[in-house]
Amino acid sequence: MARSGRKTISIEAPLMITSDKVAVWMDEGEWAKDFFSWCEGEKFKITGFDHAQGKIKLSFKNAKECTMFGLKYASRK
Repeated sequence: MARSGRKTISIEAPLMITSDKVAVWMDEGEWAKDFFSWCEGEKFKITGFDHAQGKIKLSFKNAKECTMFGLKYASRK
């Protein structure tokens, strides 16, 4: 969950980084489609994202938005 005051949060995602640093969705992108459509429905303003092995790091416009995302995402899981 996001700590208060932070604008970024990392969550687990079915993502794999290949040896040549290319991100590959292990489920053919279905998780990403579902996740980003859920974010759109909840009206979260994601300003950017980065990927790592098994995780995705999301950036938000302010800390309040990030905290609200963390709370809603935790209850969704």
